[in-house]
Formats: sequence, C-alpha cells, structure tokens
Amino acid sequence: MVFRLWAYGRGGDSGPLRRPSDAFEAWASGALLAALLLGAPAAGVAAGSSLYERGRAAQAAAGERVQAVLLADAPPPITSAEGTGDSGRYAVPVRWTAPDGSAGRGVAPVHAGLRRGDRADVWLDARGRVTAPPRNDAEIWLETSAAGSGAAAGVVLVFVGVRVVVRRAADRRRMDEWERDWARTEPVWTGRRS
Repeated sequence: MVFRLWAYGRGGDSGPLRRPSDAFEAWASGALLAALLLGAPAAGVAAGSSLYERGRAAQAAAGERVQAVLLADAPPPITSAEGTGDSGRYAVPVRWTAPDGSAGRGVAPVHAGLRRGDRADVWLDARGRVTAPPRNDAEIWLETSAAGSGAAAGVVLVFVGVRVVVRRAADRRRMDEWERDWARTEPVWTGRRS
C-alpha cells in the first residue's frame, strides 16, 4: 500500500483521468500514514513511561509502614452466595509505635475479620498521619499499559479524522476539476453550443 501511494504521488499511476487532486491525496495519505506509524507508538511510549515514572515516584514517597495494634474489632467478612468472603478494608481505631519511638493513634483501613489486639500494616505519611498504602507494581503497570494504549488510540483517532478531512477536500477539488473539464467537453460531444 505504501509503495502504491508513493508511486501514485510521483505520477506512476498517471493517465488521462488523473487529476492534481489525486496526487495531493496520495501524498497527504502517505504523509499521514508515516505520521501514524511513527506517532502512535511514540505517543504510547511517552504517555506510558511518564505515568510509570510518576507511579514509581509516588510509591517511593508513600511513607513508612508500621505495625499497628487494633483497638476494636473489624467487621466480619461478608460471605457471598458462592461462599467466598469479602476481602474489603474497614476503618478501625489503631495504635502504633513509629520508627523514631513515638507512639501514635488513629483510624486506619484494615482487612475484614481482624479482632481487637491483632496486628495490621499501616502506612504513615511524613507527618506521621495514617495514609493509603502505595500502589503495588501490578497496579502501576496496569495504569501504564492503559495510558500507553489510550495515547496510541488517540493518535489513531486523530489520523482517521485528518484522513477523512483530506479525503473530503480532495473529493471536492476533484469534482470541481471534473465540472470544469465537462463544461469544456460537453458542447463538443453533444454538438450544443452555448
């Protein structure tokens, strides 16, 4: 297809019915195709790597993990019809000892079914407040893949839109050229003179 567009743009498909708008469309299509083949992967890689770096930086800056002791029972797991339990997290009062030796108290999300006195991992921010746990590597990779795919798909959609615009412009130009040529040829063919 690329070689056909290139030959068509160069005049390799010349004939009495070939118009300048045909050459324009062939060259524009070739340029758009090249932009698509280079742009879609580049946009996907750029978006994905940017999001990956931000995710890893957020993961590194997530704070510290400490062992906390539950001060109350967490709600029991909810059993579904299939017999599986809910693995959700519930906010429960906890206390902990920070790495610097200071004691802390707060409310932290813990797994369902834990009892008073059980231990659970709690994440603390730089000020010593309970914060959400950082995203794991699988979540970061999933978001990265989605962002890269979305960016590449966006480039494809832009390509399709521009291609439609180029095609319509070439068709309008082609019809104008045909109308002008027919206005000159029709009187000769039909024998009518204006």
